[in-house]
Amino acid sequence: MTEIAVYGAGGFGREVNLIVQQLIKKGYPYHFLGFFDDEDKSSELGKLYLGDTEKLNNWNRPISVALAIGNGKIRKKVVERITNPRVEFSKVISPYAIFNDIISIGKGSIICAGANLTTNINVGEFVVVNLNATIGHDCQLGNFSSVMPGANLAGEVKLNECAFVGSGANILNGVEMGKNTTLGAGGVLTKNLDAEKTAVGVPAKIVQK
Repeated sequence: MTEIAVYGAGGFGREVNLIVQQLIKKGYPYHFLGFFDDEDKSSELGKLYLGDTEKLNNWNRPISVALAIGNGKIRKKVVERITNPRVEFSKVISPYAIFNDIISIGKGSIICAGANLTTNINVGEFVVVNLNATIGHDCQLGNFSSVMPGANLAGEVKLNECAFVGSGANILNGVEMGKNTTLGAGGVLTKNLDAEKTAVGVPAKIVQK
């Protein structure tokens, strides 16, 4: 039996816990312990609040952790702060996600219900593919990238580290998003987006800071 906890006690954390509970019902050998969060959630969660990052770093037995944080840049910072060698980062994959072929998925990644992944897709480490997102053929999802609910990636799309695709956004075939980029909700990206840039609209255009 694997002891598992969710890091992040907000709304997304509750959704990830729902996936964990569904997996348990389907026979996965998990024992759910509760939630870690750097904000004290004891008044809301009672005994299910396990403590902050420091408490996790001092955990004295093996534990599997699902990292339920929507923003990839924050996910990366959290991972860098977790130094306990007893912590293993779980892949949490909804039993209601759709897989049409063999897909490579790295540690710490979360695939939510209704996500549809087709063929020859490489999902890196600590990636989030949220509710009802579609990932087309030959896509590459870099570490800490995020695809929000209802977003659609056509074939051969590449997301570099910490790329963020907003809810309901669309990326056309063969387009690449650079490191630390953002495509706003509902946007349509028709050409490559350079690192550190944010684009919004239809077609998506770069927002100047």
